[in-house]
Amino acid sequence: MTRRTAIGAVLALAALAAHAAFPSKPIRLIVGASAGGTTDTLAREVAEHMTKTLGQPVIVENKPGAGGNIAALEVARAPADGHTLLVSFTSHTMNASLFQALPYDPLGDFTPVALLAKGSSVLVTRAGAPYKDLRDVIASGKGNAAGLTFAVGGIGSSLQMDTYEFEHSTGTKVTQVPFKGTSPALADVLAGHVDLMFAPVNGARPLVQSGKLRALAVAGPKRMAAFPDAAPITETIPKYTTNYSWFGVLGPAKLPTDVTRALNAAVNKAMQQPKVKTRLDADGSTHENLTPEQFAAFLAADLKHWASQGKAFGIKPE
Repeated sequence: MTRRTAIGAVLALAALAAHAAFPSKPIRLIVGASAGGTTDTLAREVAEHMTKTLGQPVIVENKPGAGGNIAALEVARAPADGHTLLVSFTSHTMNASLFQALPYDPLGDFTPVALLAKGSSVLVTRAGAPYKDLRDVIASGKGNAAGLTFAVGGIGSSLQMDTYEFEHSTGTKVTQVPFKGTSPALADVLAGHVDLMFAPVNGARPLVQSGKLRALAVAGPKRMAAFPDAAPITETIPKYTTNYSWFGVLGPAKLPTDVTRALNAAVNKAMQQPKVKTRLDADGSTHENLTPEQFAAFLAADLKHWASQGKAFGIKPE
């Protein structure tokens, strides 16, 4: 064994010994959304099971604001030891197409750990609206010079992109009415102040089941159990491009491979728990048991998807 080889072996063993103790302290899960929402609730359920697997407390910290940028920047600047992680969502890859400059690289400044869930939205209207199905919506929009009004439950969200996609793929004039969240947006659809809305499944489901809203179509490629009468939007609009929402866990760049794999295993194990699976089913979401490398490929593809969508819709970064 040469001297250089011997030194390399010693350093490798030292690194392995250091990582073998992981985690050596509580893990922070930074969530770029407010407490009580879908992202936060999912993060807390995952944290509960990760704590049991890893033997250290996994603590959720909410750092909402700027479309997730505040939380992302904190994690990008954190030590790459696996004790500070980001629970990210769709805006992480979408923001690159909405902002002229981000304070971080959404791919280069992070280590992909695991995909939590992926889902799509549902197109809804008030129960008393004249639209019985998607064809009625399109006919009404094209037969009215003023077009249709769509509530948008968050600027820069996949829900807004679904609205752009509807207008783009049908040629129907749409006026977007922005809200600061899905709850106030749904309230105005219920009141009849706005015609329609692409809504998250968990927010729309109880209102549809109680007969207050009508589900006209689902944005994903398959029917959802929550809305058995709502066909996939592509059955009526074949060229409609589905914009998936997603949730995932990332760490700072250059996380050690063994730490990344330990975290990936803990997250994927948490996602298999009955309570978590029940929540995903209720939300119309699915979990894919991706490796860190597969999740990295997913993020790279999603970044390109939003860049393509932004260009197609004529969105100019601010």
